[in-house]
Amino acid sequence: MEELTRRVVESTTLDPTIAKAAIGHVLMFLRDEVPEGHVGELIDKMTGAREAVAAAQAKSDGGVTQAIEGMTSFMGHGRADLNILIGKLANLGLSAEQSRRLLEETLARAEVLIGAEGVAKIRAMLPAMAERSGMASPPGEEGEMRPRA
Repeated sequence: MEELTRRVVESTTLDPTIAKAAIGHVLMFLRDEVPEGHVGELIDKMTGAREAVAAAQAKSDGGVTQAIEGMTSFMGHGRADLNILIGKLANLGLSAEQSRRLLEETLARAEVLIGAEGVAKIRAMLPAMAERSGMASPPGEEGEMRPRA
C-alpha cells in the first residue's frame, strides 16, 4: 500500500492522506464489481489495503451516496456504483485526470502483485468507468486502459 500511495502521490500531486482514501474507495469499488476474486487477492497481498478499504467503508459522504443511488437506480447496479465512486473521488477533490492516474497506478501495482491475467479481469470492467469519468483509452486500444510500467 505504501508503494502504491507513493506512486499515486507522485503521479497526481495529491496529499498522501487523500491518496490513501482514494485508493481505499477504488479498491472497495473494484472488490465489489470485479468477478472471480482477483481484487480480493490483490487486497490480501497488499499490506494496508484492508485498512484502506475499511476506512473507505466507514467514511460518511453526507448523503451523496443515497442521492446518487436514488437518481441512478434505473441504470442498473454497476452504473450506479460507478457514479457513487466518481462522486466519492470528486468529494475527495480529485479531478478526472487525477482519478485516471489513480486507476493507472492501482492497475500497475495490481499487475506486480497478482499478475497480468488477474489484472485483465479487472481491466475488462474499466471501459465503462473510463467513459463516465472522462478517462480515455489509449489510441488503438479501445475498451482497455493501460497503466504505465
